[in-house]
Amino acid sequence: MGINTAWVNERQEAKQEVFDLDMVLSNLATSRWFNLTHTVCLRFIEPWGDTVFNQSQIPVLLSELQTEIASQDNPRIRHQLESVTRLVEMAVNQTHTYIKFIGD
Repeated sequence: MGINTAWVNERQEAKQEVFDLDMVLSNLATSRWFNLTHTVCLRFIEPWGDTVFNQSQIPVLLSELQTEIASQDNPRIRHQLESVTRLVEMAVNQTHTYIKFIGD
């Protein structure tokens, strides 16, 4: 199962979602992000649980995702990361909303 990404309100109701049908984020989380000790947000995303970022954390998450996109040569991975990044961009400065990565 992939790691889906949702922009949620304070009741955890999804405003918009990006699905990880090809398990791109799951593979990144277990093979790459787990070892990124210099990141603040990405290293805590895992395929077997949920990870939620608040409004203070979202700009940091966005920056880390943009850096990750720039480091990717694989078009399938870039496309998934760009979709997630667009969702995260919509959530910036939106009161009472969060970005939630949903594992199994």
